[in-house]
Amino acid sequence: MQKRVKKSGLRRVETWRWVVRLAFLAFFVVLTFLAAYPPIYAPPSNLFLRFDPLAGLFALTAARSASVFFGYWPAWVLLGLTLLSSRFFCSWICPLGTCFDIVGALKPKALRYYRPHGKEMKALVEERRRGIRPRRIRVKYIILLLVLVLSLVGVNLLYLFSPLVVFNRGVYLILLPQVPVLLIILLLIAFLYRPRFWCEEICPLGVLFSLVSMVGKRPKAVFSPLSVVKDQEACIECGACYRNCPVGVDKSFTREESGRLRSADCTACGRCVDACPTEGALALTSFGLDLSRSSGVSRKRRTGEKALEKPASYGEEPDQRLTVTRKEFIASVGIGAVMVAGYGVGLKGSGGPVLRMPGAQDESVFLAACTRCAECVRACPTGCIKPMGIEDGFQKLWTPRFHPRTAPCTFDKCDQACARVCPSGAITRQAPEYVAIGTAQVNRSTCLAWKGKICVVCKERCRFNAIDVDEHRRPHVNTDNCTGCGACQTACPTESASIQVFPVGRSPEWNGGGRRGGR
Repeated sequence: MQKRVKKSGLRRVETWRWVVRLAFLAFFVVLTFLAAYPPIYAPPSNLFLRFDPLAGLFALTAARSASVFFGYWPAWVLLGLTLLSSRFFCSWICPLGTCFDIVGALKPKALRYYRPHGKEMKALVEERRRGIRPRRIRVKYIILLLVLVLSLVGVNLLYLFSPLVVFNRGVYLILLPQVPVLLIILLLIAFLYRPRFWCEEICPLGVLFSLVSMVGKRPKAVFSPLSVVKDQEACIECGACYRNCPVGVDKSFTREESGRLRSADCTACGRCVDACPTEGALALTSFGLDLSRSSGVSRKRRTGEKALEKPASYGEEPDQRLTVTRKEFIASVGIGAVMVAGYGVGLKGSGGPVLRMPGAQDESVFLAACTRCAECVRACPTGCIKPMGIEDGFQKLWTPRFHPRTAPCTFDKCDQACARVCPSGAITRQAPEYVAIGTAQVNRSTCLAWKGKICVVCKERCRFNAIDVDEHRRPHVNTDNCTGCGACQTACPTESASIQVFPVGRSPEWNGGGRRGGR
């Protein structure tokens, strides 16, 4: 009867973890949906994006704004809790990690994921017997370093590596509907290879949490909001914990002393506690109170593994050299080369400035701060903001672009919704009288009025008195009043608009290839 109670207790903890994760996932999706105009204020639609401390650091270096930096207060609270506990965000909150686990749960039995085999587990025990415990430099740490270094020179790669940004953009594309290519690729990797491969080997946000967790592992479990505790006397060295860990943590298997596990990568998911066949060997605790404890269910039924031979002694003081395997070195060099090549392609295909929304006219600052989260695209009331494709290179991929032919920018009516929802400070609020998205130019060779026909649609649609007509009723743009809102371009009746908005200071380039026009 006692075992049944404990087993049901374990199930309750796992059930509650799924409840918490699915609740956060649903909340994330709802916030993304509610980012459509008018965006909500309580809670803000970009609340979840502010849980990313890397984005907060990027905002400080790129936007150079203390207010934006402090706007990421949820991230700093999360880092503080991580310092006291572990990478719990990855297994209890992260919506992308939840999707990985859902995909893993749907895997057919014909697909087998990688699990540590007996030979590998015996090698770990043998290393401990000889007093060797190398500290590996894994690829993910090098990725984090590259991401941070490139941010200092104005290259923002969070649109590829931030799980919150990737998932937010994926949800937006699904709502369009469009195909979220990157999200699908990550889910396929999780389905075909290993559910938490991204979290274990790549995710720079997870690495940051690991480093913070590593610093805060010294206090005892009684001071930790969430931690895994081991009783070495009860441990039988069967390896079930290591075999069932979703992120490959072997500390509970190789650690010889009792007390709180100090593995930087532990996500406190409790899977090792659930898999442990020895009663009381492992426990998931909160401030010293047990949330779950290993139940002592038969090892043969639970893991099918035999206990490994327990070493009699552990030799001399462990050697904690920093090591890099050949595979990790090759992977690190390859990832670095891809990043550099991608950035090079981005520079080559950048093609000069493009039209952005109000408050994003400094292109270098904008590209450094923008995380491509698609919040501004979702919030735009007219739908004139669209994410860019690969045609202008990786540097501008998925950045929001203003399309005046689709619809005008109503910044004077929507209170600049795009700037209000931008979490990174890439889009700043501007007083309406200072807005200068671009300047409209007239193509006199195709304009109906300049061909002698009667057409003053552009003047009628302009809300800022920026278009005048001469004695022949031909339009001229008053650049002092023009804000570049694009209302004239949207309304122009010619197939290819005869009046178009171009970035400030850029000569007009019409579809025919020539550079003609006038004020």
